[in-house]
Amino acid sequence: MRDIRLDQVEIRFPVKEGFVEAAVGVTTTFQSGEITAIIGESGCGKSVLGLAILGLLPIYAQISGSIWLGENDLFRMSPKQMRNLRGREIGFIAQNPADSLNPVRKIKGQLMEAIRLSQGDFSEHNKKLYGLLKDFGFPKEQLTRVLQSYPFQLSGGMKQRISSAMGIASDANWILADEPSKGLDYDLREQTYENLRQIKKHGVEGMIIITHDIVLAEKLCDSVAVMYSGQIIEKGKNVLSNPRHPYTKGLLDSFPSHGMHAMEGKSPAPGEIMLGCRFASRCSKAMPVCRKQSPTEYGNNEEMVRCFLYD
Repeated sequence: MRDIRLDQVEIRFPVKEGFVEAAVGVTTTFQSGEITAIIGESGCGKSVLGLAILGLLPIYAQISGSIWLGENDLFRMSPKQMRNLRGREIGFIAQNPADSLNPVRKIKGQLMEAIRLSQGDFSEHNKKLYGLLKDFGFPKEQLTRVLQSYPFQLSGGMKQRISSAMGIASDANWILADEPSKGLDYDLREQTYENLRQIKKHGVEGMIIITHDIVLAEKLCDSVAVMYSGQIIEKGKNVLSNPRHPYTKGLLDSFPSHGMHAMEGKSPAPGEIMLGCRFASRCSKAMPVCRKQSPTEYGNNEEMVRCFLYD
């Protein structure tokens, strides 16, 4: 089983005023055999990090560092190699199934395209197709109708399940899901949680879930990484139950289930040059050193916090 390892990943985008840094020195490991959530405010860089793992950053993005899948450095692969890797090695579940499904192709054709990426026997593809739909809750009597439908003919819940099935149809070893429950009502969120549980049962090596949904992270994830202003500032198995970084505590307190207490201040503006800790201007526990030096990571890869309080 292979981990996904990030080593000093830097991602920035050129703008008229200079550069916007989306990821700053990100070093972490997503352990095989685990589901890891990446949480943080909008604009913190978590979705950009996901696109980097998939090799889907725009051509004008400036990148450095390494992303390793086992012994393969994804940043050193050619576009053709990355196309072969996506689907076969890393499956992707997009944020909005209504947008990710092709509106002018029937569901069967889209699922079969994903299944053909697998290394299985061609004669088994139809059997696998029907098996996938059954695993994701489609009754036997609905299968033919669903497969012959266009996306607009299906309900939101059906499209959500189809999107999840497509993510694992190619027998990918890893799954990356980008905001799988964003913008969904209660029933569809619960359906999404069940879809992700089904994916876990299919024996993938590991999953990375980029999300704002704390309930999803609590229910499904083995560990949580917290991003703020392009950096992972805390990671571990007990982040949600025992947060250590002041930002993580403030983030959790801002959710309805934790009292909905707003954090003071605002995140650094895109392109803003920062000295010291990126959270210092908003932190009630900030010390003089926090405004002068950037904190290093304290702990290890499994339990880490980037804060001078733990020096």
